[in-house]
Order: sequence, then structure tokens, then C-alpha cells
Amino acid sequence: MLVTVPAPDPALKTLSAKVGVKVAVTAVAAVSVTVQGPVPVQAPPPQPVKTDPTAGVAVSATTVPLV
Repeated sequence: MLVTVPAPDPALKTLSAKVGVKVAVTAVAAVSVTVQGPVPVQAPPPQPVKTDPTAGVAVSATTVPLV
């Protein structure tokens, strides 16, 4: 037979009541202005000129040792 030791507490009823009102006060500005400075003038970084690849030739050489 399985027995729980110690015995669990009897179920209790909980009563909660709301009393009062929660208030949060936050001060904010009526006008908000965001300003971003001018972008500095600078040349773009140099890039290599695009070219088509030239035709190539594949060479394969295999040597066989004399036995």
C-alpha cells in the first residue's frame, strides 16, 4: 500500500480583493526632434574593372615508372 508522508494539507480557499487604483505618471515632451548630420563626401572605394576571362588550355602529363 502506498502512503504519502506527511499527509497533504486540506484544500484552502483564498479570497482576494482589489483595493485602490494603480497610477503611473510619465512626463514626456510635447515635441521630439531627431536630426541627422550630413553624410561626409567621399569617393567610393576603387573596384577592379570587370573583364571576360580568356580561353585557357588544359595540360595533363602522366609518367609511368619503368619496372
